[in-house]
Amino acid sequence: MYENLKKISYYSNDTPFGIWFVGETLCDEKFCIERHNSNLIAFEYIVDGYGTLEINNQVLHPEKGDIFLITLGSDHKYYSQKENGWHKYFISFFGPVAEVMVNQYLPPDTYLFKNCFLEKSFSHIFDIAYNCDDLQEIEDKLSVEVLKIFNFLRNRRMLETEDFADKIKRCIENHLDEEFSLNKLCEYMNYSKNHIINIFSEKFGQTPYKYYISAKINAAKDYLSNTNMTISEISNALSYSDQQYFSYCFKKETGYSPRQYRNHTKM
Repeated sequence: MYENLKKISYYSNDTPFGIWFVGETLCDEKFCIERHNSNLIAFEYIVDGYGTLEINNQVLHPEKGDIFLITLGSDHKYYSQKENGWHKYFISFFGPVAEVMVNQYLPPDTYLFKNCFLEKSFSHIFDIAYNCDDLQEIEDKLSVEVLKIFNFLRNRRMLETEDFADKIKRCIENHLDEEFSLNKLCEYMNYSKNHIINIFSEKFGQTPYKYYISAKINAAKDYLSNTNMTISEISNALSYSDQQYFSYCFKKETGYSPRQYRNHTKM
């Protein structure tokens, strides 16, 4: 068995979010970790191999491409099989912010996330830990990487639970800075125009194009209310042909010119 572990910081009750340690393990049949009422939280990524995780009365089998989660207060035991043993990266973290992230980003009583294939992300975490001498800088960078993993797992869960109309809606929202193209939308979703229009209209009561227009106007409202961007900059950000056309479209939908809307919301 081979293990390379680097401690980043020491556990402290005063730390909102801290990185405890990072490492890499090549496991054999002797590898076995067992904890009762665990005092750590960790992500472990399986680069290759097969093994078993027993945690809170669940028996799971993490394998290549999977992430497993160790939670605070859990009783757990995990071990690699003799043949085709685990090669894994791991990162452990602590603090009340970490606990909130587990509870808010991830489904309850879920410890195994299949087919994530984040080897590059975990390899990058390992490289950050071992290629920088400043521990505070390492901890700052690794905190960002942990948040990215939480976001990945949360977004993937949302995608798995979305129905087709929701996926169309999300696709439209992700491309508000581009001109609307039903052809591109159909190509991306791999369905016909009629099917996409019918499915979307049935759930949301409007065509994809009408939703695109209203979503752009709502985005413009956010810019006008919450930023100091000029009207010309907002027009460009939302891919209107020019400021005059943006003002025309905005007033058509809201009854206000962009300038009137901004003045009204900041009164």
